Amino acid sequence: MARRGGEEEDDEHHQNPFLLFSGSKVSSSGSQFRKELSRALWDEKLGLGEVLERKGSMWTTTGIIRNGILYCHIEEILFLAERGALHLICPDGKVSSIGDIYKRISEGKYGCSWETYEAYRRLKSLGYIVGRHGIHWTINNNRRISSKLPNTTSSLVAGLDTEGGDHLSTSLEQLQIDEIKPCFDVYLPNSKFKKSSPGDPAFLLCVLRARPPLRREVESVERRCGGIPIKFCFVDHGQVSFFSFDTVTLPVLS
Repeated sequence: MARRGGEEEDDEHHQNPFLLFSGSKVSSSGSQFRKELSRALWDEKLGLGEVLERKGSMWTTTGIIRNGILYCHIEEILFLAERGALHLICPDGKVSSIGDIYKRISEGKYGCSWETYEAYRRLKSLGYIVGRHGIHWTINNNRRISSKLPNTTSSLVAGLDTEGGDHLSTSLEQLQIDEIKPCFDVYLPNSKFKKSSPGDPAFLLCVLRARPPLRREVESVERRCGGIPIKFCFVDHGQVSFFSFDTVTLPVLS
């Protein structure tokens, strides 16, 4: 069951058990995790999976904690499910197929498009620690954990309010996926990573769609991100490319 209180974070060392299988097909990697199969219950209202049983070290850097309960986003669910490490349980008690989870991603209403997922999957397969931008890893007693990150999406970092409505799911429904803004906070691999004190990310990632960003858009994103490096990602038919921009001054020719 989901751990509460002081048990929400244990002393697991961060390891990426997927690195050996980053180039493998789903069917070949699934058998590797039969002894470490976690379970999560899908909550359509929240647009999140509530982790009922967690196994393996990946939960040290996966999921968000709200008042002792561990939840996971749709991209985290699919990444683990593709590798046979997680079963997503529907409200009717049935286990969701990979196809069902793909469909949820394709609907784009849970704050994650297919391009965004491709970027997430690539970074996770390389060993990076990846979290949703603007959403704290952990909140206890409806109080925010302090962070240096600029609060660009204040409603997204709110706790899960089961009585007054869920601010998180409401914000996800209103999220404009085509807008150029950070999608993920990306951290370097770190065996001492803790959700309660993650520190500043190595960089923020913006996922682009259809066109390169305009100069004013890049400058606008940089101003909002408080000096944290920005990288961009473009996905084209499954090919994931990452890049960044530098300021270059050309000499004046007389």
